Amino acid sequence: MKAKNTVLIIGSLFIFLFLISCKEKVIFKNAVKIPNNIWQINDTLTFRADISDNKNYYNIFITVDAKKNYLTNNIWLIINSKSPSGNLLNDTVMFFIFDQKGKPYGKESGDIVKNKFLYKAHIIFPEKGTYTFTIRHGMRKTDLPRVSSAGICIEK
Repeated sequence: MKAKNTVLIIGSLFIFLFLISCKEKVIFKNAVKIPNNIWQINDTLTFRADISDNKNYYNIFITVDAKKNYLTNNIWLIINSKSPSGNLLNDTVMFFIFDQKGKPYGKESGDIVKNKFLYKAHIIFPEKGTYTFTIRHGMRKTDLPRVSSAGICIEK
């Protein structure tokens, strides 16, 4: 009986440590609500992340929450980042919100599809300090309806 309890305790400890070690370390997360769920073409969302570690690797994610009745299956975003010393990086990226059959890729929550897209993988920030990220949509329509929020998440 004593050996069984020991195995149970060791097994529980192992599972606990495994779950803690697998947990992502979020160092920055912020999202902006889109007024009236209509993202205007000139509405630029700005995020400032303080990076104090330029030795470890990070993943940068873009979050977009869209209504289930979003008009297309994808979204084009124009993402700019500026380092503390002023270096600029400009990207235009496309992410799929729904597959060809209309099934959402993100997690459904009521009438919202919560998406978390990998933007940059396994990067090292070249310098410490405040990085500024801006996001705006690059869709053909100037008013992009049915988007409730967009943001950025940086994980170690």
